[in-house]
Amino acid sequence: MLKDKGGFLRVLEAVIAVLLVAGAVTIILVKNVQVDDNSETVKQIQQIILEEISTNPELRTAVLRESQGDITLLNTTIKNLMPPEYSYEFKICSLDEICALPNSPSYYTKGDIYADEVSVAATLDIPPTNPKRLRIFMWLKE
Repeated sequence: MLKDKGGFLRVLEAVIAVLLVAGAVTIILVKNVQVDDNSETVKQIQQIILEEISTNPELRTAVLRESQGDITLLNTTIKNLMPPEYSYEFKICSLDEICALPNSPSYYTKGDIYADEVSVAATLDIPPTNPKRLRIFMWLKE
């Protein structure tokens, strides 16, 4: 009887040791997995683009007028500042309007879509008009 108890305890001790080692290895591997988070990069790109639009009088006027030529100018400016690995959409809205993408997010990408916006109001150089906001949506190309 005593020999059976001793064998059982050794097997139990071995199983516990294996579980501890497996748990430690799992924890180490999980901590070493790098998550590819490009949200800071996208935020910096968006800030550069939106700052250019908000400080350039011609682009500010384009946001406020919203004519087809103005939309083309804004699109060209954003395209020139946008890194080639990203796609984008932008929308101009009034301040009290919800500024969302026209289609569901899965239409554009399976990944994350990042959005940022800038408000534009008339200045002394720009004739008085209702303030608008330009929201830019960005995602990695697939």
